[in-house]
Amino acid sequence: MPPKLSQSQLKELKDCFHLFDNDNSGTISTRELKKVCESLGLKVKDRELSQLMQLMDKDSSGSIDFNEFVNVMAEQFYRVPTPAELEAAFDHFDQDKSGYISEEELLLVMNRFKGNVNKADIQRMLQSVDKDKDNKINKKEFIAVILSNK
Repeated sequence: MPPKLSQSQLKELKDCFHLFDNDNSGTISTRELKKVCESLGLKVKDRELSQLMQLMDKDSSGSIDFNEFVNVMAEQFYRVPTPAELEAAFDHFDQDKSGYISEEELLLVMNRFKGNVNKADIQRMLQSVDKDKDNKINKKEFIAVILSNK
């Protein structure tokens, strides 16, 4: 049984689920899960992907529905990422290793998840995170937004 989630946390999970559900079928297929892993820079072998699906797909339907997704992901709201995990996540977005995540880098990474993220979406995301208003996200801003959800 997952921990109790707030409405805001459930909405966040629903948004995330829809990013992964590329064909809008209401489930995440093995192919979609593999794409998510690849977009995160994870090279998963077929055996590992199969194990991950078995872990998440509790009803053995061959895909992950929203409730199954919530059951696995809910605990992430209560887990504080390690400094190494935060660093790796920032580095994944900071593709040119400038120490900042630019609008272009944010657009590139977000489009790996879902191919239809537009510049207006990215600008809204950037504005909500960019506290010093320099039109880019530094490591401190990135970490602050990640930890603010904990």
